[in-house]
Amino acid sequence: MSWTKDKAYEKLQEIYTDKVMQDEKRRIFQQVYNHLHEHLDDLAIKSGLKEESLKQLKFFKEYTFMPGDNLFQSMRYVFLLARGEREREPQETSQHLSRIYRALFQPAGLKNPYIPESFWKTPLGVACSVAEDGVESVYPVLDEVIEAETFESH
Repeated sequence: MSWTKDKAYEKLQEIYTDKVMQDEKRRIFQQVYNHLHEHLDDLAIKSGLKEESLKQLKFFKEYTFMPGDNLFQSMRYVFLLARGEREREPQETSQHLSRIYRALFQPAGLKNPYIPESFWKTPLGVACSVAEDGVESVYPVLDEVIEAETFESH
């Protein structure tokens, strides 16, 4: 398909429903939460989280919202950019992207995150691509979506 920015954002708005964004936040939450517990075990801290923190995490898992400046606000920010909202400041976008990449892909001991190629096909990865390189960067992914939709309708 021959994409324009407007058509691409229209398609991304169709794809990035509230449910898709909530499901992706829950998926990422579970990954980060599991990773946190693995590290607590590595440090021999079985009950490393305070009761209040556990309540806050349970609240987030249920409602996919956590107040404050955190990973999940960064995810929300890039999802909104993918849906066509205007970038506030390039530096703010860069900070949100750095937080996402660091939280998901920067192991202890490495200075820079290692981002697997498969990430760029996930809802969050596509949103990060839009935030980092513009909507034009995801035209090939949108072509794949259209192709899959066409295949399903036959």
